[in-house]
Amino acid sequence: MNLNSLFKKQKQLDKYIYKKNNVTAKEVFERKIVALLVELGEFANELQFFKYWKENKNIDGQRAIEEYIDVIHFAIGLAIDLGIDKHEYSETRPRDLNKLFIGIANLATVLSASKEKEHAKTLVNNVIALGYQLGLDEQTVIEAYNKKNEINYERQNSNY
Repeated sequence: MNLNSLFKKQKQLDKYIYKKNNVTAKEVFERKIVALLVELGEFANELQFFKYWKENKNIDGQRAIEEYIDVIHFAIGLAIDLGIDKHEYSETRPRDLNKLFIGIANLATVLSASKEKEHAKTLVNNVIALGYQLGLDEQTVIEAYNKKNEINYERQNSNY
């Protein structure tokens, strides 16, 4: 999945948000990691893959994609904040969704302390792998991202 076109858009959105809210990327880096973790949790809750106790799982596929896109926004945003402007996906083997989720959460936590580019690249790669594992393709992700990006600008312009 080549999401390099999203890096430029995310950089523009983040720059707009930082200026509007009078903050810097450095000032909000940890908050952006928390936001990623929250969105990752909302995504997991939408898919319910971890709910071993629940027999009847009503999954809203569209809502799950929206939550996934929120994860993409923050993962790419963190990478950009560390000076990464593109990503070349390295195929990974499919993993249990619980393990993949925990891996992404762990990477985000490590990134908060390390601020190393390699950790950010691995984070983005695992987030993309998560999309693949769910059967999402590049076109679906880019279209959903663009839609959410417009909403994010509207929210900023209406003092959300």
